[in-house]
Amino acid sequence: MKITSIITAAIFSVSILSAGTAVAQINANTVQSSQHKFEKKRYKIDGTAMLSKSENGYEIQFSDDFKTKGGPDLKVYLSKKPVSELEGETVDQTSVKIGVLKSKKGQQSYIIPDTIDLSDYESVVIHCEAFSVLWGGFDIR
Repeated sequence: MKITSIITAAIFSVSILSAGTAVAQINANTVQSSQHKFEKKRYKIDGTAMLSKSENGYEIQFSDDFKTKGGPDLKVYLSKKPVSELEGETVDQTSVKIGVLKSKKGQQSYIIPDTIDLSDYESVVIHCEAFSVLWGGFDIR
């Protein structure tokens, strides 16, 4: 009976140690992350976005419940101004394009190139490039 208890305790301890190691590895890979709510400019944007930094650089992740109105030529930008100071016509002047909006709803992610210094930017925005219409976005600070 004692041997069975000792073996069970040893196996359980190893399982806990392994799980703790996995958690530590996950936390070591995710250096920084923050969650943000979208701010409406022209159109409502539901859901949240996560901005995270890992060993591979920065990534913007839109949540499962992300949803907005569809439109032509929607792009995701990093802007050097906060959302409150931006208008459709001014987005291109202070921003760098991250990519085309992949979908008007649902989870999606965008990699920020290593060449971009995120400390130079204030917000992430969704913008219709063809008609200079700012859908909305969120401040990253």
